[in-house]
Amino acid sequence: MTKSFKPLMIALAVVAGGAALSACETPAPEGGVRIDNQNDVRPTLNTVRVIDATLARYKNLSKTKVDSLLDVEGAYLSETPTGFKKITVQIRNKTDVAIPIEVRASWYDTAGIPTDAAQSWTRLFVQPQAMVTFEQSSTRLNSAQYYVEVRGAQ
Repeated sequence: MTKSFKPLMIALAVVAGGAALSACETPAPEGGVRIDNQNDVRPTLNTVRVIDATLARYKNLSKTKVDSLLDVEGAYLSETPTGFKKITVQIRNKTDVAIPIEVRASWYDTAGIPTDAAQSWTRLFVQPQAMVTFEQSSTRLNSAQYYVEVRGAQ
């Protein structure tokens, strides 16, 4: 090997080795994948989503336009006196019929990695043209972000 060719070979070996190592790395997850969304769609954190097609119909692929029987009047993240995060969600029934719903929250850290498994469903009953409040606290101190799901009562 010539003297000028040897440094080039070493540089190529280092680049190839680095590329091979980076291909082995697994990227950090961005959040949980919903079981009923087997299309690798990640939940948008710090949102409340009606997941029941009987209660909400999404009108376009970006899922920004919604025709829903319910409205989320507010979602407020606070901290309990012991330092755990708490989500408070106000849900309004826009119909003239009472709607039984179930709501649950999942918690994530600041990097979007799940900290708490999805908590059990909380059953609520929303009177016609009325509002109901859902509250749930995280069970881990490193929880910083939430994802709330709403569905019709099962």
